[in-house]
Amino acid sequence: MHQSGYGINGRSTNSNYNEGVYRSEGGVVPEQANAVFSLELINECIHTLPLLRSVATQLEQRSHESVDFYPKVAELAGEDPFLAAKILSAAHSVPCGPLKPVYSIEKALERIGVFNTLELIKELTQIDTETITPGYRIGWRHSVETAVFSRFLANNISTFNVSADLAYMAGLLHDIGRFILLKMALDAGISVETGSWSSLDELPEIELQQYGFTHTEVGYIAAQCWNLPRTLTNVLRFHQHYDLWEFKTVSLPFKQLMTVVQFADFLSTLLIKNPEWPAWSTTQLKGFITEHCIHVAWPEIDFPVELLAEQLPALSEQCQRLVINAEKTPEVGDL
Repeated sequence: MHQSGYGINGRSTNSNYNEGVYRSEGGVVPEQANAVFSLELINECIHTLPLLRSVATQLEQRSHESVDFYPKVAELAGEDPFLAAKILSAAHSVPCGPLKPVYSIEKALERIGVFNTLELIKELTQIDTETITPGYRIGWRHSVETAVFSRFLANNISTFNVSADLAYMAGLLHDIGRFILLKMALDAGISVETGSWSSLDELPEIELQQYGFTHTEVGYIAAQCWNLPRTLTNVLRFHQHYDLWEFKTVSLPFKQLMTVVQFADFLSTLLIKNPEWPAWSTTQLKGFITEHCIHVAWPEIDFPVELLAEQLPALSEQCQRLVINAEKTPEVGDL
């Protein structure tokens, strides 16, 4: 059973680490901030966060008159957290958006419409694009893995009722605050350890010490700025709170969603920490998954560990294909 961040009684030792930043009325009070990053700087970065260069190139070069233009945009958004976030942001900024949340990129594009989709692509591709640093590549792969694993769990935990579209999007966006912090750190000339993507245990404390904010706080600020649906906003804010099952005020659907995302998060981290895992037997995989991906604070849940261990190589290959697809530059014949 995974026990990181937990005391001997199973309660989180850091579950309230951000209480000094977010008050009950929603105001932001950066009491821990070291003046490394200010709220103004965070908000500026949120509004100017660039697309990956390869993704922007594919969007720019593909003709909007091609029959597969919108499926391709949806495909790229399913592989890139920032593009997905901005499309969902646009879909929930229309008058009916907040009342009718959508978590499918295809449905979000339908809501936005042709003209607004083209305007959004134009806006996003005019921002200076970002090359892939080692830290960004690891984080990108981690986000895609968490999304794919979350969807698998949503479809295969028989006692849960979690939308596969919502699970995928929650997994894809859960760490977007880390991308914002990474961009800010690189712009400020601050060295970033790529290993932080595999260190969930110490991450909040390290981030507070280095930046004065955690990635969950920054992700929460970004989600509010982008007008994302409340459920996704809360995922970004609380995905490192592992004791939500103890609170009666938290709805059952949200507890189930968070458990799916957290399990997937643990699983991706396990793979990052153990690159030799493809050589493990199915029995070894089952043991490692049970030990490292099921948190001690959770109730008894019938996770599909055996099925997951059997299908993990194929799921990992799917993640790799998604990343490679988003990185490639389209050939002339593909446009």
